[in-house]
Parts: sequence; C-alpha cells; structure tokens
Amino acid sequence: MQTTIATVALTGTYDVAESLARHISLIEEAAGNGADLVVFPEISLQGYPPDYNLLYGQRLLDVYNNAELVPSGPSVQALIETAKRLGVHVIFGLNEAGEEGRGVVYNTTVLTGPDGYIGRYRKVHVGIAEQVTWRGGDDWPVFETPFGNIGMLICYDKQWPEASRELTLRGADILVMSTAWFMPAGEMDPTVNNWGDLYHVYDRCRAAENKRWFVSSNFAGSYGNTNFVGYSQITDPLGRIIVTTGPTDPGIAYATIDVKQGILEANAETMMGNNLIRDWRPDTYKALRGEMSLTING
Repeated sequence: MQTTIATVALTGTYDVAESLARHISLIEEAAGNGADLVVFPEISLQGYPPDYNLLYGQRLLDVYNNAELVPSGPSVQALIETAKRLGVHVIFGLNEAGEEGRGVVYNTTVLTGPDGYIGRYRKVHVGIAEQVTWRGGDDWPVFETPFGNIGMLICYDKQWPEASRELTLRGADILVMSTAWFMPAGEMDPTVNNWGDLYHVYDRCRAAENKRWFVSSNFAGSYGNTNFVGYSQITDPLGRIIVTTGPTDPGIAYATIDVKQGILEANAETMMGNNLIRDWRPDTYKALRGEMSLTING
C-alpha cells in the first residue's frame, strides 16, 4: 500500500489565529499534493514558549491562557474538521489544558483523521526547565491507521532509545517526532553546530535500531528569540534520510512509501541476518529493570 507522508517545516508564531490559518492552509496544500498524513512540530498551534530570559511567570501565564482542551478546544476542533473535510490524517502539537483544572498543562500531540479525532500523546520526558511549564505524560500509546500503526514522540523523547523501542514493541510502524529543536544561543547555521548534527544522529539511529520509519517535524527559521535547525524529514527503516526540507527554509517535504514493505525489506537487508528485535536480550538489562544499584554519576 502506497502512502504519502508530508512533514512540515513551520514558520512559528505566537498568534494562535494566524497559526491556525497557517495549519489549515498547509494541510490543504499537502492534501492537494496527495498526502495521507501531514505532520507538524511541537506546540505548533500556539508556538513553543520563549524563556523571556527565564522570566517564567510571564511564560506560564501565556501558556495557561492559550492552552486548549483535547479534543474539545476551538482550534483543536477546527483542525479535526479540516482533516475530516480533506480526508487526511494530521498530527499537530499544542499546549493541552489538563482536565485537572487551571494550572495543569501538557505538551501534547494530537492525531486526527478522515473520521475525526483518533488520540493524543502527552510528552513523557520533560526537561528540568520545561517542568516549570508542563506536567509529564505517563504512557506510550500506539494508534492504528489504514497505512500503519503510529507512535508519537516529542522532541526530548527521541534522545531516549527506550522510548522508540517501547513504541516499536507496542506495534508502531511509524515513529513520528514533533519537535522545537533549536540551536544554542547566538548560533545561526544549523549545518555547522553540534545540535544540528545530533538531530540527524537521533533520527537515523532510532529508525535503524528499530527498523521503523521515523518522521520528524520542526520549526524553520527564528521566532521568540530562538533559532531553529529546521530539517523536517523522513528516515527509512535502514536509517537513511530519504527526504528533508533542509536547514533553513519553511516548507513541506513529501515521501511516498510502502510502510510495511519498507520494514520487511529493512529486516531482510540487515547484515548476517541480524534482527534487533528478535535478538534483543531484556533479561540481561538488570539496571534498566531496577534490579541492581545504579553506579552512574551525574
């Protein structure tokens, strides 16, 4: 089954109405080009919050004020209806207002499709600075679609091999990673800095070590005093980046693939018959299972 995936390198904004209009326009563009799945970055709807030079009070107010319930929020509903109207699957990111009440916000991605809302994923790995803003999620859901099972990651999650492996073991065929992956302060060229290099390393490694498709979506350019590395891209199950938007320009990268066939071919082509799932030895990973004392420092 041939499936066309479109991954967006988005120009970010904190104007939610403008952002919603951009989302709808890009979904319409991608659908017009035959896309079955359209992927957006982390907090794409409201914009990844700036640090305001670490004035977190203002940052928190902005996040609380623009957070929406899932799936009933007005902008969320508008994107759900857009996906239904155009007959496509869409993944987008937002500040999600928790059902617990004001003051609880999650960093969430939503998957919706031709028949409506499918599900959400709440970012599990929340860094120390982000913990001021978001509560961490606690599950790794995998969602069925006509073209394959989708597991979602958000930014920091892709630095943890266990995250992608957990989704793979739960049946994911496509690992979709929405991100706001930026460069260190003062750096402008993503092609010559370590964070740009690591972005590719993680994408390629997570794809190859699980023999799964890996789709990244990031912001392109600058906003909120932050320069982003771009590189919305699709990596095949052998760890090869097959299409990318590149480092600086907004736009959409497309790839038409056979999800299941690509996974089968990747496993068949592995050297010496190796299979990283079949030959996995979780019984030996005692520290990971909490069965022995940790000796790591830092």
